[in-house]
Order: sequence, then structure tokens, then C-alpha cells
Amino acid sequence: MYLRFVSSQQDAASHSLVGVFTHAYDIRDTAELEQHEVETLERALDWFRMHLKIPPVLKEPGNERAICWFKPAAKRPLEYAWQLVHLLRERGIEIELTKTRDPGTILYEDGWQIVAKPHKKDRLRTPRS
Repeated sequence: MYLRFVSSQQDAASHSLVGVFTHAYDIRDTAELEQHEVETLERALDWFRMHLKIPPVLKEPGNERAICWFKPAAKRPLEYAWQLVHLLRERGIEIELTKTRDPGTILYEDGWQIVAKPHKKDRLRTPRS
């Protein structure tokens, strides 16, 4: 089972639902945040920058539809992702946890995550808990 935090908004590039990181960077760059919100956001994003590799496959031509999923064993990354989810929800951005056994064609995998190109029929999955 793979896990992903998404909103109901569709991503123009992947045609999938927008993930938690896109929203986190958007509010960081555009919203006026309270000091405690800035600290929570930056602490979580810093942790991800230091510990979760951005897979190079995401930048390869032809992989515009590829999306990242957490593995269920990614306990520490999921803790930080939940911090982002709570902050976004406090800001009125509804984020849901979606799960799948079949994320599509897996292009990359490490200990905590996979990158998969979804099957065309699955581009707009609705969140499921």
C-alpha cells in the first residue's frame, strides 16, 4: 500500500491531484503566516530537504505525469508530512490521505518513497482513507 496526501485540486502537469508539498511551498511563498506557522513549515520542509531525496527521474522528459508516494514504513517522513497537513488544514486547504496498491508504473524507489507514472485511467483519483 502506498500513501499520498492530496487536495481536490488537479495538477496541470501530472493531471493528478495536487500533493501536500506543492501546497506547502505555495503558502510559504504567498501567504502571510504567523511566526509559529513559519517555524512549523520550515522545520518540516528543512527535514525533507535534508533526508528525503528528490528523485532525478522527476526531471526526466516524459515523466511529467509521475507522482511521489510514501511507503507505509516511512514513519519519520510521514510524521513530518502530517505536520504539513495539519498546518494546511488550519489555513483552509483541505488535504486528504489517499492510498493505493497500484500507483502505476514505478519509475523510482528508495526506502521511503516511490515515484510512479499513473495509469491513464487513474489520473484523477479521488482521495480515499
